[in-house]
Amino acid sequence: MGLPVYKGADLIGKCLDCLQRQSFGDFEAIISVDGGDAAAACRPFLADPRFRMVVQRERLDWVGNFNWLLQQDLREFFCYRQHDDTTAPEFFEVLLQAADKKPNAAAIYCDCQFSGDRDDIETAPPIEGKTLDRILQYIEHLPYSYPAAPVRGLIRRAAIRQAGLVRSDEFRAPLEVFVWLAKLLRWGCFRRVAKPLYYRLVHPRSFTSEYFRSSEDWIQAVRTTLFSGLLEAAMPVCHTPEQRLFFQQLILDRIVASWPTNDPTSLQKIITKCLERLRFERNTHLLSQDELPAILQQLKSQPDSKVLKRSQMRRVAYWIRRQSRTARIFYPRSKMRRVDYQIRALLKKLRNRLFAFG
Repeated sequence: MGLPVYKGADLIGKCLDCLQRQSFGDFEAIISVDGGDAAAACRPFLADPRFRMVVQRERLDWVGNFNWLLQQDLREFFCYRQHDDTTAPEFFEVLLQAADKKPNAAAIYCDCQFSGDRDDIETAPPIEGKTLDRILQYIEHLPYSYPAAPVRGLIRRAAIRQAGLVRSDEFRAPLEVFVWLAKLLRWGCFRRVAKPLYYRLVHPRSFTSEYFRSSEDWIQAVRTTLFSGLLEAAMPVCHTPEQRLFFQQLILDRIVASWPTNDPTSLQKIITKCLERLRFERNTHLLSQDELPAILQQLKSQPDSKVLKRSQMRRVAYWIRRQSRTARIFYPRSKMRRVDYQIRALLKKLRNRLFAFG
């Protein structure tokens, strides 16, 4: 259990007390204090041999502190806990039982009950399938971002070692955790436990709240880091030019759809900003100028979203064509696998529709 703490003296005690009350008690909790402000509040809990504390000599910020914890001697699972959050007493026990049933799950997590400035429940759908299909499902849940619930669950050490550390940037990395989730999916699936066992406090001082109060220009700049990061996550698992083009176009489409602006912005302006980010990161190998014309052609050939909204028949036809194209790209040499993929996609869509209608 990794607990990064910054200015959390008034809240960390409740968080640590919650850990001591877990029905599953075989864990180690590493408290990483990013500055000495919360150390005094943590010391009473150090009498418990499962707890140890490190006070960092200089400010690491959230991403540096998170990465420091990832580099410790991890057990089979790592669990991240924000200092202002708590869980149900059975949190570890229930998630470990689910993990035993799903040894190929990179992350096992539950629903998140918000309190404070929000009082709803956040859910992140499970993600199954082969590697390309898992990453496809994850990116398709964007543009408004896939919930970060898997980060707050149990994450297998093997998946962490494969994904590496969370990327850092000059914006304090507000979206890089979503890039890291995509990299975890390269190792295995995401397993959801449909119970609100995690309790998250939302308040004006939180980093997330600060992000949403930021200027439009700043959020646009941050959005380009998500573009480059998702390319960094997806390109290593693309084994053909067709797969590479497919994910480049998909990622750009998601970024364009979620571009934060109050004014009409041309597609070319968004692309220019995204390509500038790739050059700044020295990541132009993820999408070259030679590949751009084919991506633009695919984007322009897509039907207008307003037209699709007005016609259910056109939406169905577009979905079928898209699934057929995806199947050809994922399984270019096997007609049987293509048919199987399309059948499974259809059954999943039908289940989701039935679930939506109760």
